[in-house]
Amino acid sequence: MSKENRILLACLVGACVLPLVVGGLLGWPTWITVPLFAAVLVGSYRKFTHGTRTATGHVGALLDRIGLYPDNPVRDLTAHRLANLIEASGNARVAEEVRRKFDAPR
Repeated sequence: MSKENRILLACLVGACVLPLVVGGLLGWPTWITVPLFAAVLVGSYRKFTHGTRTATGHVGALLDRIGLYPDNPVRDLTAHRLANLIEASGNARVAEEVRRKFDAPR
């Protein structure tokens, strides 16, 4: 699990517990607390599983999937090569984002 997913999972747990704790402290009835809990849970789950995808997110997921984790020196070189391919396809802005995110060597 990536660092971003761990942070998102921690936020998911916190967001799910929050309506229950606040509802209990304020004495809200269950007909208010339970739907609020369910709405937060469903919204957080959707964000966790179908988060906003960017080009750099896709490149990072690809590198993680093939086993090139952040501590691997080959990761930066591979990201640089992918950025070169993206730039050759005509999208220099996205290529620069990939280079900037992964701190690829020049």
